[in-house]
Amino acid sequence: MITKKGLETQIDNLVELNNMITAYEEIAAGRIKQSRESVLRSRSFMSDINVIFFNVISSYKKQIDIMMRLKKAKDLKNFSFSNKNGKTLYLLISSNTGLYGNITKDTFDLFKKTAEGQDVDKAIVGKLGQLMWERQKIKDKYLYFDFPDQNVDKDHLKKILDFIIEYQKVVVFYGKFQNLVSQEAIYTDISGTTPPVQQSEESENVKYFFEPSLAKILEFFEKQIFASIFEQVVRESQLAKISSRLTSLGSASESISKQLSALNIERFRSYHQIQNKKQLQTFSSRVLWQR
Repeated sequence: MITKKGLETQIDNLVELNNMITAYEEIAAGRIKQSRESVLRSRSFMSDINVIFFNVISSYKKQIDIMMRLKKAKDLKNFSFSNKNGKTLYLLISSNTGLYGNITKDTFDLFKKTAEGQDVDKAIVGKLGQLMWERQKIKDKYLYFDFPDQNVDKDHLKKILDFIIEYQKVVVFYGKFQNLVSQEAIYTDISGTTPPVQQSEESENVKYFFEPSLAKILEFFEKQIFASIFEQVVRESQLAKISSRLTSLGSASESISKQLSALNIERFRSYHQIQNKKQLQTFSSRVLWQR
């Protein structure tokens, strides 16, 4: 049976832990408030841009196909402004620390499952993702990038962009914010080579006029727009992680409250047992004196 002192120590420790969790919850809620509106507003815009990106590349491929058939061009390599390497890259955006609920593991599991058996290059962003990969002793080679969890560092972002822009196709695995209690592990092609989910038949039939030229527009999309789409994905991932942390902290706080309630009941019971014991001792002493 736990002693009174041990009971008091457990209660004090849980109260301190709950206070710390409450502080973390307030920090997480503040960060969500700062970033949620801008991320969701940019999501709709970048979603439309991604559709246009795909249509630009499709239009360019059609133009090259016409030129090939007319024998005006022989080598397709001359028509990529970023010197693409023809390879596919799977990129995992993970985290550097824990306390992000299940979203980090869910995203890693999706990355591992999708990449299994695929002839693709692999890259991991975040120390926790790297640790998961190493612990599972996966033999596939990968490239690691460091990146902060709480902000978009331009230097780190540029380092990753300089690497991934060389690839013909880039698929990013990350957590996507749904609402405060729900985040989803997903992957998306950010290189404009896969039709976006929101691509409709009407948008496929839209004809574009490109000024000053289709080639110049494609060059702009392959560099500037590609970078903007990737940055949006990074911000989406950060919002999902901090939201998952808030949910996880809320569950932990609720669990601690239940434990504290049980311990307080135990303390109350223990107090009355001690009082009853004292009363019995007092009563027994009076009986002895009366004899």
